[in-house]
Amino acid sequence: MAADLIPVVQKSYDLCAQLYTHVNRFPRAQRGLLGRVMIEDALQMLVLLTVANRRANKTETLQEASGRLDAIRITLRLSKRLGFVSNGGYEDLSKDANEVGRMLGGWLKYERPRSDKDRRGSAAEDAAADTPRTTAAKRRSGGVRYTMTSPTVERFLRLKLQHPHTIVFVTIGAFCQTFFEDAIYSGQVLRVAVRNLAAESEAEKIPTCGIPKAKLEKYVALLREAGKEVHVE
Repeated sequence: MAADLIPVVQKSYDLCAQLYTHVNRFPRAQRGLLGRVMIEDALQMLVLLTVANRRANKTETLQEASGRLDAIRITLRLSKRLGFVSNGGYEDLSKDANEVGRMLGGWLKYERPRSDKDRRGSAAEDAAADTPRTTAAKRRSGGVRYTMTSPTVERFLRLKLQHPHTIVFVTIGAFCQTFFEDAIYSGQVLRVAVRNLAAESEAEKIPTCGIPKAKLEKYVALLREAGKEVHVE
């Protein structure tokens, strides 16, 4: 590796190399399908991060790289579930992906204009008003808990595979719910609570974020201002 590569590009390079190693162990038919998607997203992310480092206005390119990382995480999770990646391999790859995400998130936070924070101010007020009602409703219902095979989570994952670079929400009653990295990102942008709603039997965390349908248009607009496309179903 060249000595002048910034840490996030170095870590992304390492993640690409690791993915190649694991994809080469996939069943032959899946190397050209799921494996190819994973590698293409990883390479595109690496290119975007390299290009962003040389641009004056980096935010849009970094956001696109973040979308590629979201797609990698989803396809990696699917690969583990289908048995193409071992538990140990999944843990190693997830660790590298999380490290890239941490670095990329910090870079985006530094580059994002202050005006974005001002525009998000009203969303924070709405979220503060919505959260008590949301929490109270969950307490009354005994709390919703998910596993990776819950119908709602599977529905989200299917939609995410169809829209890998988009924030995906699924409609559940009076709320629109998103999961995993989409939930974490939406929580940061919209200033709404993100909770781990994994059932006790589920080994992995299932971060979840919900917004009221009545205010969907407003929150979708804020996510689009932050550079993300949104799909609601």
